[in-house]
This record gives sequence, structure tokens and C-alpha cells, in this order.
Amino acid sequence: MSAPTTSWAKLRQVVIATAHHGADTAAVRKAFGLGEGFADPELARISLVDATLPVSAGRYLELVGSTDGVGPVGRWLSKIGGRGGFVLSVQHPDPDAVRERCRTLGVRVPIDELAFGRTVLQLHPKDVGLVLEIDGIADRDEWFWDDIDPGPEAGARVDEIVGVEVPVADPAAMNVLWHRLLDLGEPAVPDQIELGGAFVKFVPGGPSADWTVVLRTASAAAVDPGLPGISFRLV
Repeated sequence: MSAPTTSWAKLRQVVIATAHHGADTAAVRKAFGLGEGFADPELARISLVDATLPVSAGRYLELVGSTDGVGPVGRWLSKIGGRGGFVLSVQHPDPDAVRERCRTLGVRVPIDELAFGRTVLQLHPKDVGLVLEIDGIADRDEWFWDDIDPGPEAGARVDEIVGVEVPVADPAAMNVLWHRLLDLGEPAVPDQIELGGAFVKFVPGGPSADWTVVLRTASAAAVDPGLPGISFRLV
């Protein structure tokens, strides 16, 4: 039996990349009744256009696109057909310990930097099934955008990101790896990890960027925007 853990992790942002940023962002806003949101000021320097849309208190749906089409994101979008799940941003209180566990478990960390004075790690998608971003903020009630727009948006037709389903090659093994990296003990569910009130469920058939994002409806007017390459399920 593993030792009890006091660690925690919280899913903060579900990031979708698209080669049709303007049209897709407009479609998502219309389908879910979301407002303008804002752009992550850190992304313009790496040639990304961004729309960060608050869904619930401190949880965000984010759409990014390449400004030039020839950078890493632009090339990746061309490879996958123009649209797909890209990054899950997860808040963790101890990124230094996550970094050390990555080293021990052989998980590559291609990005290790500071953003707004906080440690940000991005784990390699070939090792963890997607770009897993670890955002080091010790206070679980604090987030980067608390002073900009912590959400939720008034009048929105969805009011929570319930979870994300991600296709991977071996769901059970990937689930165990994520639990170990995040120091969350042994999985309670073989193919699913709980991240501060939202789940990530690993499903067979991957690796694939064809995620399913599960959203809680606040209005019967909410509809699936119908974007090939990314699915939405309303509950």
C-alpha cells in the first residue's frame, strides 16, 4: 500500500489549437454563450494568437493558433488536420518535486521557465500523452488571471469544465504515470485522474488530439459548435 499523500493538483485550462482561430473562437463563443474573454499576454511572443474564455471560477477554455503557420504549432496543426486538443494546464503546489519525479521516471521536460514569477513546466507529449503544463502556484485558490477575469461569464450557457477525455495507447499505464508525477497516490479509478473537481479520463485509441471536452450546461440553448478534430459533450 502506498503512503498517504497530501499533494493536490487542479485542472485550470483546456487548450485547443486550431488553424481556424478566428472562426473557431467565434463558433465556441456563440455555441456556449461565452464573452470576449482575453488574450494570454505571454503567448504573442511565441507567435501564437489566443482567446482565453472563462467558464467557471478559475477554469478556462482556451483557443490558440499560429500567427505565421510555420512555427511548431503551425506545423503540428498541419500534421493533425488543423484542429485538436493541445495542452492541459494543471496547477500544482510543488513544481520542483514534479520536475524531480520527471527525471526519475524518464519523462522529458522541454519547457522549464518562469511566467509571472511562477515556475511553468511543460512535459513532453510523447511521454505523457499530451502537452501537460504544470503551473507552480502553492495557493490552490490563486490563479494567473484572478485580476483579469476569473470567471464565470455572465449569461454563459455552460458553467463548468467537468472533464476531458484523451485517447492514449495504454489508458491504465498513463493514469498511473500521471498519478506518480503529480504525487496523487494510487488511482481510485483505473483510467481516470481527479484534478481539483475536474477529471481527465484516458481512453483507448491514441495517441490522438481528438479530445472530448465535457461541459456542464447552464442553459438549454447550449449546443455543440461542431468542430472536426475536437468534440464537446454537454451534460
